[in-house]
Amino acid sequence: MTVDGLSSPLYLDPELAAISVMIPSFDFTDVAGSRRFEQELVSQGRRTVEGVLAEDIMIARRDGSALAVRVYRPELVETLPAILYIHGGGFVLGGLDTEDDRCAYYARDAHCAVVSVDYRLAPEHPYPAAFHDCVDALWWMHDEADALGFDNRRLSIGGNSAGGAIAASVALASRTDEAPPLVHQLLVNPVLDCRSETASMQRFRTTPGWNLAQNQLMWELYLGGSTAPVDHRAAAALADDVRGAPPTSIWIAEYDPLRDEGHAYAQKLMAANVPVGMIQYPGTIHGFDGYRMTGLGQRALDDQITALRWAFRT
Repeated sequence: MTVDGLSSPLYLDPELAAISVMIPSFDFTDVAGSRRFEQELVSQGRRTVEGVLAEDIMIARRDGSALAVRVYRPELVETLPAILYIHGGGFVLGGLDTEDDRCAYYARDAHCAVVSVDYRLAPEHPYPAAFHDCVDALWWMHDEADALGFDNRRLSIGGNSAGGAIAASVALASRTDEAPPLVHQLLVNPVLDCRSETASMQRFRTTPGWNLAQNQLMWELYLGGSTAPVDHRAAAALADDVRGAPPTSIWIAEYDPLRDEGHAYAQKLMAANVPVGMIQYPGTIHGFDGYRMTGLGQRALDDQITALRWAFRT
């Protein structure tokens, strides 16, 4: 596959190459239109996962306002480890339905509870609104564990793309009393660095799934209206010290502009003696694991479930 602006072709996995022309591209200069488009795609792609119970619950934010979460659990009732899973969407798109089937598969096949959080979106709610919402949801999981049937000694956090950014930042907060302690963080094609300066970011300017222009505008929308200091709570790569972060699993796509910031963050964690498992899938683009009709997409989901089972020892 040849992409304009690249000196050499992308050697995409054949299944991904076949569907690459159908991969949607979101125009972040039209947030309202992109949200309508995303909702149409989600409604068309939803599937039922047997053996999983899901419940929508309203919980309280730190200011007392309501925050929606969806709790997934396998039908077998028992005390379960739990993961807070944070959807992607460039900080401006998505909701509880965005990762509905992924969360259900995690719950059923990793034998855990999964909490999806409907965090506030930019640009109406810039950083740190989403970070605070996810911290508040994690505290709710911890403090209400007995009532929910969770084991609060086995809490994890995870996220995809921009959700990975929030997850990584909350995981760093878990080293202090700002957030509950975690046994694991699961980062899928994560956004980690707001500077957009890595070699992969500069090389893959026009790749399917994600590109440099989208990345720069995403960060502008997320941080542009914020009055809070931009530190590791916004972008985990800005952390000078990552010692004490929870054991980490990272999934990376070969032709993703975000690739090199994933590598750099994994190396930073390993240098701080944090256990890290990292997989880079050859011939892949950002978000490939969402295309579970492909062999690589299904393999990535299976690998994530395996990582959760290891983290929770289920």
